[in-house]
Amino acid sequence: MNNLSEVAYLIDPALWVREVLGIEPLPWQEEFLRAPRGASILALTGRQIGKTSVAAWAMGSTALFMPSSLSVVACPAQRQSAEAVRRVREAVIKAGGKLEADNVYGLELTNGSRVLALPGSDDSIRGLTVDGWIVADEAARLTDDLIAALRPMRARRPEARLAMLSTAWSRTDPFWMAWAGDDQSWIRLKATADTVHYDPKFLEQERRSLGEDAFKREYFGVPLGAQASPFTWELYERATQVHVPLVPPGPAFGPAVQERGVPIVNPFKSLGGRQ
Repeated sequence: MNNLSEVAYLIDPALWVREVLGIEPLPWQEEFLRAPRGASILALTGRQIGKTSVAAWAMGSTALFMPSSLSVVACPAQRQSAEAVRRVREAVIKAGGKLEADNVYGLELTNGSRVLALPGSDDSIRGLTVDGWIVADEAARLTDDLIAALRPMRARRPEARLAMLSTAWSRTDPFWMAWAGDDQSWIRLKATADTVHYDPKFLEQERRSLGEDAFKREYFGVPLGAQASPFTWELYERATQVHVPLVPPGPAFGPAVQERGVPIVNPFKSLGGRQ
């Protein structure tokens, strides 16, 4: 690999994936790989759409072409993070990279770059300074505390990229709160069954097996609003909506007028003197 190729692959990791790894990335994956340095990315995906793979390609490219860089990946369980690192390892080796150290939860290249699989807890991940990628995979299942521990890892290296990738889960998880929020600094990518091709027969079989709500969550990125409650999100919005009266306030909205009581003659009073 000559210097011009390295520069081209550093500028365009999608080109590296296509020419070196021999994989044709999907359009949304190309956009993910070409995100500028310092970008914050949200990727709402369906199942088996290649989100972990594209994150691994991104971290592998950075490890190869940015010596001494550090990238990290966090998942709900560390074994899931280890799977992401395994895919990084496969990409690096296929591209001709050399490993200095290698274990289930991390690897180090001979150029000093590292990729680490973090546990799904914020207790033991603080203190890392990341200049490559900070990847939160299945971010909807991560805790707020873990997300809060990941974000400051690029405080000293603002050129690091932060990516939260996830299938849909609930309307109150940290991923969806960011996705549905109004923060325009996020790059939002969507790769669901209405934007990426799935086999129609497979989708129909999944719809019958999972039921409509779970099917939409897993493949269309529609979170459930009533997983632990009999009340749907729509009912909540209706109940908390402020209603303006259709007519101006007036006597009809005031307290009922209390009419004076009518005295009634006691029919037993006249019997009081009788023996």
